Amino acid sequence: MTTVPVHLEVRPTAVEQVRRLIAGQKTDVAVRVYAQPGGGGCCGGGGGAVQFGMAFGKPRADDEVVKVDGFSVIVDPTSAQFVNGAIIDYVEDIQESGFKITNPSLPEPDEGGKAGGCGSCGSSSDKGGGCGCG
Repeated sequence: MTTVPVHLEVRPTAVEQVRRLIAGQKTDVAVRVYAQPGGGGCCGGGGGAVQFGMAFGKPRADDEVVKVDGFSVIVDPTSAQFVNGAIIDYVEDIQESGFKITNPSLPEPDEGGKAGGCGSCGSSSDKGGGCGCG
């Protein structure tokens, strides 16, 4: 499988939070960003919705590695088409707290949540959450 280079934006608040989280980790630890097509519960939980998640890990041979301000973001080949063009942010407000991944290049979901993508990683998000990152 030939992979297309993944382009993504990591906003300054997310960069700062990732740096805090990886400060005590081994130097080869990276942030894995993945997409789960048909991810239930996100954007209405439709069959075609995409839910994003994050975790810490080490790159595998077929992963795309994107260098971002002193750390690496890794994306598996299956997720690359959904992650390409994504924006990773970190939000803390009264309604949600945690990492938030959106991809404006994906189609918006319809009323049944049958397309598009969103994802939120945090303790009290109204748009998903519980994806395994802090």
